[in-house]
Amino acid sequence: MLHFGMKPPFSYPDFLALWEPDSLLWESGSHSALLKEWEKFNRSLRNELVRTRAVKKGKDPNKYLRGSDGLDPFIAPLAHWAANQDSPMEAESYLDKIRWEKIEELKAGHYFDIEFLAAYGLQLQILERWRKINTCESAEILERLVRKI
Repeated sequence: MLHFGMKPPFSYPDFLALWEPDSLLWESGSHSALLKEWEKFNRSLRNELVRTRAVKKGKDPNKYLRGSDGLDPFIAPLAHWAANQDSPMEAESYLDKIRWEKIEELKAGHYFDIEFLAAYGLQLQILERWRKINTCESAEILERLVRKI
């Protein structure tokens, strides 16, 4: 069982290697309803962040948006809160907790089927990201990410 903030038990590539050739199922998301929902959610979250950050910087968000899933009224306030934090670490942690909770929601009712494994892989990627952030100059990396818009 994975928990947000824990050290990853192994790397995402090692996880994928355990399931070859099935690893392509969650790399492309082509066969997983969970991954399709995840991609839609994550794209909506990223687009809301783009909208909020672009307006804040006086830029046109339309050239940065990806996909056309429309607006999600539940995601907008989450993105707005994160984009207005002084601490990039706090904002990124908040966003990854939101992502983590969405994955938990999506995997409800799945018990060691392909959807559960896909959710496990997604959560493992979040843990790996934080392992890297915590072992590097994390504040500097996050500052650069936030400034990119």
